[in-house]
Amino acid sequence: MNLCKSFLFLLLLFFCGDGYAQSSPNKLLQKGWAELVKDNETEAFKHFWEANEKATKDKNVKDKADALFYLGICSYGSSLEKGLQFATQALDQYKKLEKTQSEEAKIGRYKCLQLISTIYSRQKKYEDAKRLSLEVVDELKDKKDSTGTLGLAYNSLGGLYELENDSETAEQYFKLALLEFEKWNNLAYLPTTYLKFGEMAKQKNQQEKSLNYFQKALELAENTQNKQAQVYALIALGKWYLNFENNFIVAENYFDKARIIAIPLTDKLFEIKTIEGLIELKKKQNDFQKVSQLQEEVIKIKDSFYSFEREQIVKSLEVQFEVSEKNRKLELISKEQEVSKLTNYLLITLLALLILVFTILYFFLQRINKRDKQLLKTKEELVSLMEEQKHLKEQQFQNDIEHKESQLSAVTIQMIEKNEILDEIKNIISKKTPNSEVELKKLVSKYTIQDNNWRDFDHYFESVNKNFYTRLKQKYPDISANDLKICALIKLNLSIKEMASILNISPDSVKTARHRLRKKLQLNTEENLTDFILSV
Repeated sequence: MNLCKSFLFLLLLFFCGDGYAQSSPNKLLQKGWAELVKDNETEAFKHFWEANEKATKDKNVKDKADALFYLGICSYGSSLEKGLQFATQALDQYKKLEKTQSEEAKIGRYKCLQLISTIYSRQKKYEDAKRLSLEVVDELKDKKDSTGTLGLAYNSLGGLYELENDSETAEQYFKLALLEFEKWNNLAYLPTTYLKFGEMAKQKNQQEKSLNYFQKALELAENTQNKQAQVYALIALGKWYLNFENNFIVAENYFDKARIIAIPLTDKLFEIKTIEGLIELKKKQNDFQKVSQLQEEVIKIKDSFYSFEREQIVKSLEVQFEVSEKNRKLELISKEQEVSKLTNYLLITLLALLILVFTILYFFLQRINKRDKQLLKTKEELVSLMEEQKHLKEQQFQNDIEHKESQLSAVTIQMIEKNEILDEIKNIISKKTPNSEVELKKLVSKYTIQDNNWRDFDHYFESVNKNFYTRLKQKYPDISANDLKICALIKLNLSIKEMASILNISPDSVKTARHRLRKKLQLNTEENLTDFILSV
């Protein structure tokens, strides 16, 4: 029974031979496998986890499934639960490939099932392990399987039936496994199978046959540099010489060689197996002091081994954290680069827009400036024209005034002439000559023509002195028509004598009329009538 358990554990150690990872095109998986072969599980786990993270980011289901599968292989040696978790996750990922990559999905599924079967064996769930391995065999036995999964399933079933003491069935499965491994030249698995056949021959007391199998396993392990297989082959040879020939020296030599190889290995169970072989040897030599010493070493190694298992779990978690942090930082850097790129693009775009805006604004301002200059020039021309027009209007106004003043002067002269005619009439009447009547008719006729002179005078006077009469009447309602005539003549700045001649009255009457006008205008004695009238 103990031999069977040892075989199952040995099978577990060689589970993921070079048929898997070496065939993968994924560089990270290849690196991880290279480290795992060297028994450098921490570095192997790191590469497998990086492959998993990258596949997740790239949404590559196939690579993610493979990475999870290898994480399961890498993890179950230190934590069965962790290995089982990764294996079931890989199984889910392979299921997603059924529609697109059906063959890859099937192969992946059976690899995962065999890995889970191996883990169940270590958990002593033998029935579940047998069920899974049988399913793998049923599906792959009639197919070409270069991965070694079918041979591993045969080996697992052989070990499980051996635990049930069904040596005949177990031997059949071991033979099938050997044929499968030899067929595909799976050198990583052959040493394990040869060791098993050596154990079975040994139990049957077939000494020579068992020795040949052990030697063959050692030779193949040395050729493939499989140190774990070398350890088990050396232990098997040591026990063979101890049990069959009682050759303590040769047996101890094999155990010592095995221990030298086992000490550097990460998995200390190999070293424990070598020490257990030495304990068995020392018991036969009755060297119980050495037995006690070796047993204490086993206890220490087991304690350190369990501590190592815990450390491996912690390391795997640390690796997951470190890889996650690394990926997070890479994502942050990538985002920063994207943000920087986008910022640069926006700045360039903004700069181009600003240049475009300033160019448009420049031409727009140039156009406005040109327009303003044109408007200013037009405005200046307009102002010049307006000034010229104003000047012309003023000139015309001045000409009109001069014309009206000349007409007013003419009317005034006509009025003076009228008075002179009247004086002539008086003289004719006073003479009473025979031609007086004829002369009077001529003078009256002439007077009739000139009687309209006052109306013409008022017209021309009002055109020169707008609303002069109206302003006086509004301010002094009691003023008479004769008073207005006096005011008009004063406005023309005529002398009293000229005024008397126009009005056909004496100068004294003019003075009297001016005196009455002063009263009506309510002027003080010190106020000048002429100045007042001129100011109206």
